[in-house]
Amino acid sequence: MSHHALSHDRQGERRALLGGAMVYAVTAIHHVYGAFRYHTPWRAHAALVAGLALLVMIGALAVSRARPASATGRAAWWTFFVVNAVVFVLFLGVFEGAYNHVLKNVLYLAGLSTSHMRALFPPPMYEMPNDWFFEITGVLHVIPAALTARYLARLLPRARVSGRAHA
Repeated sequence: MSHHALSHDRQGERRALLGGAMVYAVTAIHHVYGAFRYHTPWRAHAALVAGLALLVMIGALAVSRARPASATGRAAWWTFFVVNAVVFVLFLGVFEGAYNHVLKNVLYLAGLSTSHMRALFPPPMYEMPNDWFFEITGVLHVIPAALTARYLARLLPRARVSGRAHA
């Protein structure tokens, strides 16, 4: 792989890592706030789990960059990629942001009945919209998760060309 292609890969990897870190920051703020606001300390676990996932990504990317041509380096790169895609894009972006907050707020504002809302968003796991900061930080998961998905998608063709797809 040429030096230009390698630096382009590193820039894309850095962007994907920063995107995941932005999702983590929103998650930490949102879930720690929600734990205090709603007296549900179990909500704060999402910040811990996301923080551990971020540390795994950072470590995996470091191993991948130290040994890019080895099987260990390729496995580490795919670990970085999959953890970012599953935790920060799918779980926190799509499920937490889009379903738990965007859809919930749209249906609530559209006037969906309380019984239907509770069926889709049962307590105590969910709170009906009653705190603007909690809802806005929940919705905000979607933006950095979408950017992260875009950065990850751009890395896939390069992963195949660089041999990382052959782990």
